[in-house]
Amino acid sequence: LPPGQIVIDTGTRSCRAGFSGHQSPCAEISSLVGRSTAQSPHFKKARPGVFVGEEALLYPDMEVTEVMQNGLIASWEAAENVWQHLIEHELRVSPEEHMLLLTEPPFSSASSREKMAEVAFKALHISGLFVAPQPVLATYAHGRTSALVLDMGHAAMRAVPVLDGSNIAHGSQQTDMAGRCLTRYLATLLEDAGHTLITGMAQAVEDIKRTCCYVAIDFQREQLRAGTNTVDCPLPDGRSLILNKERFQCPELLFSPPPSWGESYVGIPELAQRSLEQLLASIRPRMCSNILLCGGSSLFRGLARRLCNELLGRLPPGTAMEVVSSPLRRYAAWTGGSVLALLRNFQSCWIRRDEYSEDRPCIVYQKCF
Repeated sequence: LPPGQIVIDTGTRSCRAGFSGHQSPCAEISSLVGRSTAQSPHFKKARPGVFVGEEALLYPDMEVTEVMQNGLIASWEAAENVWQHLIEHELRVSPEEHMLLLTEPPFSSASSREKMAEVAFKALHISGLFVAPQPVLATYAHGRTSALVLDMGHAAMRAVPVLDGSNIAHGSQQTDMAGRCLTRYLATLLEDAGHTLITGMAQAVEDIKRTCCYVAIDFQREQLRAGTNTVDCPLPDGRSLILNKERFQCPELLFSPPPSWGESYVGIPELAQRSLEQLLASIRPRMCSNILLCGGSSLFRGLARRLCNELLGRLPPGTAMEVVSSPLRRYAAWTGGSVLALLRNFQSCWIRRDEYSEDRPCIVYQKCF
């Protein structure tokens, strides 16, 4: 079968791409672009001096640019480089022959959506475009149209209520507590425990966090039994670390960030509660029974159960609650885009190239929800 339409989900840490109808993306690369004035013999692509994804970190003379900062696109030139690389070199298709669905982060500005369309049509030469909010797509990935989406990413965590396929803007909340905070904290915990981390081991710490850490259902009880649940974790340099209480102390930040960090750092239970409190009382039960975890920082074992327990303690007695942690939650926004782009009754929603040429940029607001 020929590939479907292109779906790209851009995150702060990585960018994911694939085709509509697939359950998960075909490609995932770091959201980084490196530039060098020196011509490297290792780089043989059409644009010498531009290194995309992991390649941006391979050479010492790189000037590295992040596509996103604080959960929003910060460099449109870098975004263009990454999207073009994904389409032409990872998916290996011609953009002129495909539609493109781009996901949109919460709290994006109107001008950001216009810029997405400009890059898609003028730089990538795509045949058609649709821009969809990440939280809405996450609900579609779970077969729902209404939910409280808790998006736990690398640079930010967000609570976004979605009702009948639309974001409820006044109920949306954000905190700076996110995956990168946990990685830095884990590195500190390891050093405090006497482990020496050499320069360049950031990815190793990230891997340790992903594979060894878990959320304690009862943090105080877990502290008392520390020492009975150790693991041996190998490092790239041949050494190994014996991990103990660091395994559950690291993700505990998701629930109890240090007050000294400031008001912009809020635990996930409080973030969800703040969002729910902004909603009409008639909507809250629907949200509480459809709480969706998504994003890379939602993958910790024990997170859903602990969050449910904490929220039940904050909400009125008798509140019915379900916290959903799907196996596909890391790619929920991408998967929702894959589902949406395949629907027959959605096909009239694409912004075609000729429509954009005639009506730009207002066509983006007319056709994209």
